[in-house]
Amino acid sequence: MGRSRIEDKAYTEPHSIVEVASKTLSSYPHLISVTAVHDEKEKSIELIYTFSDFRGALKNISTRIPEDKKTLPSIASVAPAASIYEQEVSELFGVTFDGNPFTGKRVLLPDCFPNNAHPLLRNVKQEDLEKVVAGCMLGEPQIYVTGSSRYSAESVILLPFGPYHPALKEPERFILVLEGETIVDVIPKIGHVHRGIEKIAEGRTFLQDLFLVERICGICSFIHSWIFTLAVEELLNVKPSKKAEYLRTVIAELERIHSHVLWIGLLGYWTGFESMFMWIWRLREKIMSLLDLLTGNRVHKSFIAFGGVRKDVSDEKLNTVAKTIAEFEKDYKKLIDEIMSYEPLVERIKGIGMYNAEHAIRLGAVGPIIRATGVPYDMRKVEPYGVYDEIDFNVVTGKGGDVFNVTMVRIKEVLESINIIRQCIEKMPRNENPVPKTLVSGVVKEGEVVARTEAPRGELFYYVKAANSRNPHRVKIRTPTLANILLAADILKGYTLSDVPVIITSIDPCFSCMDRVLVVDKNRNNVFFVDFNKLRKESRRAR
Repeated sequence: MGRSRIEDKAYTEPHSIVEVASKTLSSYPHLISVTAVHDEKEKSIELIYTFSDFRGALKNISTRIPEDKKTLPSIASVAPAASIYEQEVSELFGVTFDGNPFTGKRVLLPDCFPNNAHPLLRNVKQEDLEKVVAGCMLGEPQIYVTGSSRYSAESVILLPFGPYHPALKEPERFILVLEGETIVDVIPKIGHVHRGIEKIAEGRTFLQDLFLVERICGICSFIHSWIFTLAVEELLNVKPSKKAEYLRTVIAELERIHSHVLWIGLLGYWTGFESMFMWIWRLREKIMSLLDLLTGNRVHKSFIAFGGVRKDVSDEKLNTVAKTIAEFEKDYKKLIDEIMSYEPLVERIKGIGMYNAEHAIRLGAVGPIIRATGVPYDMRKVEPYGVYDEIDFNVVTGKGGDVFNVTMVRIKEVLESINIIRQCIEKMPRNENPVPKTLVSGVVKEGEVVARTEAPRGELFYYVKAANSRNPHRVKIRTPTLANILLAADILKGYTLSDVPVIITSIDPCFSCMDRVLVVDKNRNNVFFVDFNKLRKESRRAR
């Protein structure tokens, strides 16, 4: 579970996609992703719409358009969540979706990016893209507000929030449309640290990609490598040992605790309760030390392998985990009791950023955001992977969407993760070797797989296509933040400017970090990329 081969795609003509999507939504109300795959031989682009019924069943609707006539109707009128997914396809593949509310705007790529350059078409080379981006970056910096022209400057104020703002951990921009202090509209602009990982993945082997995808996020790096491993193991028909599955589950739950505790600390920072930030981040260090103990790394664990894990873990280390987790639980409960009894904090987050289950489903929300409304949508229960089907745990839900309920869901999920880790250590077989005898690095037979896992921020989705090659033909990644960003922008409406940091960050946004550097030297009118080798060379020369 957690992944499945795509063998039963329902094909439809492009002009019928809205009608088919509308009928599908009656049984499969959750649109997970819109995946585009460029077929150079057929000179066409396939679009795969993946729907879920919230109980583990998937429905894949496929349509195909010629690469010289890349237009089809938008399904955003029946599935509003599709608007951001279609826009992503539009900018990266050049497909036009008639009726998409983002048409004419740039959401992902820079506004200065050429209209005829679409990075994920397979005939576009990576080195050519670097030249395009470099030329784009040489211009004078401008504040683009695409999509805001419909507002009269006399009646509203357009206020850029970000991309660099103390309330944001990573670059992100929202154009806030204000009438006085009240927000009447929000225009999101993402992609400020887009690194083209899907494009890079096509040029590397499956084994190299395993280490690439875990660099998508510095907080939940392991879950990215795990979901990619699930997809590749399905393509290879490889099954890991039971001990490897237990160890993977332990690492994933430690990562969930680390992520949630980090976010709870930041909530204190955003609401002016900085002591809370320092107290809980000190506690978090115990979890980081356990990740270091088990994997050898605190951030990018590089622990997983196709068919198992890269090294065994001794009983002595597992005993240390059990002991440390017990100490952490005691300190965590005491600290949370003190924090949540602080009335000014509770009053600041209660009733802020309100939404209901219908609202969250319509805009495609996932993770603690949708669970806060009472919807028990958690991939660990819906489509168990690892050993979640052998563990007794509860899916935490709230009583209504707002910042307070989202906070309580994350607080309680930390305790459930401790419960899961404790059971994993008790039930883990001790006499198995979790390390595969050989590392897979050869040709992978043709096939298509989708995989889903429950990352700390919510449902993570991967589509991986193999084409009898050492490299994947296509790797599509839909992160929880992309699924939640439409809801975050929508619920800001009606609130005031002072509420923006708390509401936006309630979704725990992750806009990724950088894996290489673009240097803009305006004095010499030069732009160039610094990869790892160049950076290491310059570092040695500077010593």
